[in-house]
Amino acid sequence: MKQLLKLCNLEIKETFRARWYQFYLLTVALMMSLFFYFGLAESRILGFTGLGRILLTLIQASIIVLPIFTMMTTVRTLVSDKETGVWEYNLSLPLKLSSFYWGRALGKFLALYLPLLLGMIAAGLLSIAKGYAVPWNIITLYTLFIGANLICFTGMALLLSVFSRSQEMAIGLGFILWLLFEAMIDALLLGLMLKQRIIAELILGMAFLNPLQSFRMGAIGLFDPELTVLGPISYTIIEKVGLNNLLVWTVLWPCLLGLGLAYVGYLGFKKRDLL
Repeated sequence: MKQLLKLCNLEIKETFRARWYQFYLLTVALMMSLFFYFGLAESRILGFTGLGRILLTLIQASIIVLPIFTMMTTVRTLVSDKETGVWEYNLSLPLKLSSFYWGRALGKFLALYLPLLLGMIAAGLLSIAKGYAVPWNIITLYTLFIGANLICFTGMALLLSVFSRSQEMAIGLGFILWLLFEAMIDALLLGLMLKQRIIAELILGMAFLNPLQSFRMGAIGLFDPELTVLGPISYTIIEKVGLNNLLVWTVLWPCLLGLGLAYVGYLGFKKRDLL
């Protein structure tokens, strides 16, 4: 455990020095500041005001930007060591392979998640200062959704990083997977499939197995319990699944998927560490 935490700390420090991470921090801070500056907290759109409106805006940004950013910044973690020759040096140190792998994985996750978590807390405190009621229960669930999403795509990126032969291949595969997941969150496509009398269980299976679609449905459910934004499929989801089960699935499934993929990557890492 000590080795794992030390490697996690080193990974975070190394990430802090990277230019892309400094840009990431600046972007998160600037985005939250602009939301308040341009009066999104005081606008009224679809009946949502205050911090709720900001969270609705962040949902759309998180679905598109967060997965691809996580993939592109994490997928090169291990494969870049192979290409630069650092791989053999790192593995020659008196460290357990499990500590090396999971320590770097945890460091990548925390480096991406902590700025978002702190930004959400700061938004809540700023809302209190501006006199708005803060729905801390919604903020807590939303931060859990974001964390689960990050675990999912971090694990996916680590798997690609272990089995890819080059950084270009890893980035290309990551981009293709991101496009595939994004293509399957189209509410119009799901509504059309339902209208064509395709088996409802098949439609729900496709929607719930896609971590981005699960995140989208769960996040929308925080503000719209009837899921009317999703169109015809919303009635099927509410009747067959229920809102509470949907919220639990939004956290549970991406975490299980991400940890499962990361573990498969770890098994491959142990076998391929000297290749």
